[in-house]
Amino acid sequence: GQNLSSGNENISSEETINKTTYEFKIILLGSIAVGKTSILNRYITNSFSDKCGSTIKIDFKTKIMNINDNVRAKLHIWDTCGDEKFRAIARGYYKDAQGILLIYDITKRESFDSIINWLNEIRNNAPKNPVLFLVGNKTDLNKERQIPTQEGKIKAEDNGMLFTEVSAKNGDNIHILFEKICEAIMASLESSGELKPNKESNKILANFKDIDIEEKKRNNCFC
Repeated sequence: GQNLSSGNENISSEETINKTTYEFKIILLGSIAVGKTSILNRYITNSFSDKCGSTIKIDFKTKIMNINDNVRAKLHIWDTCGDEKFRAIARGYYKDAQGILLIYDITKRESFDSIINWLNEIRNNAPKNPVLFLVGNKTDLNKERQIPTQEGKIKAEDNGMLFTEVSAKNGDNIHILFEKICEAIMASLESSGELKPNKESNKILANFKDIDIEEKKRNNCFC
């Protein structure tokens, strides 16, 4: 695959304007308390809090990923509430998503069993071919594991999804996860002829002195 980096260095305006920019929308889905926001916070700010509460409705963050010297992706990452009563709100965000992370807690069987319900939601509301990535979170709690890794792999294969396990708490595989979904989105769009650079994004981002992490600042902590 391509050599993707997470873009943790400042990029000058000159470098910014010379790079081809692609914009990808990625949505995090899954039951309550599987760690969706914790995964996002670990990726964006490399931080983790045990004191996070549940996400209320929808939040989003953005980050620049350098793909190579000439190409980068601006990721718009949407964090959704796992509560049933907010699912109708979330449905409106599926339609233009290129990538969807379906997250479960490896220590909670019910969060894994609910994946099929999320898949039905996606099939009814998402574009025809978003990249789907099944993600088992909380590998730091391996002693409490209820879902074997192999079972997760089989579920992913049976439903045309990529698969990995991560730990938002200690950071294991978090950056690799976003690199892999970004790479898969690029490959999918390239094969369908839909991979188009966003020239406006180049102009806009050239105005930022530090563009690697742009965050929608909130007073609350979301999980």
